[in-house]
Amino acid sequence: MGYENSIACKKLDIHCCCCGKELVDSISTELGIGPDCRKEYTGGITPAVQRECNVLTHRAAIASTEGRVEEVRDLAQKIADLGLTTLADRIRERFVNAEKNVKIVLVSVDGGAALAVTTPFRRGAKDAFIAAWRKIPGRRYRNGANIVPVSEKRMLWELLKEFFPGIYGKGPDGKVFRVPQPPKQDEAKEAA
Repeated sequence: MGYENSIACKKLDIHCCCCGKELVDSISTELGIGPDCRKEYTGGITPAVQRECNVLTHRAAIASTEGRVEEVRDLAQKIADLGLTTLADRIRERFVNAEKNVKIVLVSVDGGAALAVTTPFRRGAKDAFIAAWRKIPGRRYRNGANIVPVSEKRMLWELLKEFFPGIYGKGPDGKVFRVPQPPKQDEAKEAA
């Protein structure tokens, strides 16, 4: 069993923001970009620009794993502004279909006191899905959407993580986000 399969490496696991492959060594994990992509996309730039780009790329990699699509796009633009347009384009490519794939929509209602939440219905987990919605204090159903008090955003987020991991949504500010995936089985066992 190689070091890349160890629990410690899996805990640190993120993906290259250019090609999407898993990163297993510390330098690649820190920078958010693998060694092959670093060679291909960093040639001919000054060390200062490279350091700045590495920081931005790392931030984009973290934001992408947490589903903060708009932040990834903003960071890609900053990378392009440094002159690394190929790298910026590759980072953007990974999220080109995010808006087309939005399945969850949150809209501010009741003067900003609540969110109208529309999601796909989970037929396979119907009873658990309905029960999870009903557990949210102050939640009501109106015009095809669940209305959730803003004070209960945390419970709403937990519901979305349970029933819609990896699914794209659009927040009340119009920004696209991605519901995070649960930890891998090995990581969950190790944490317990």
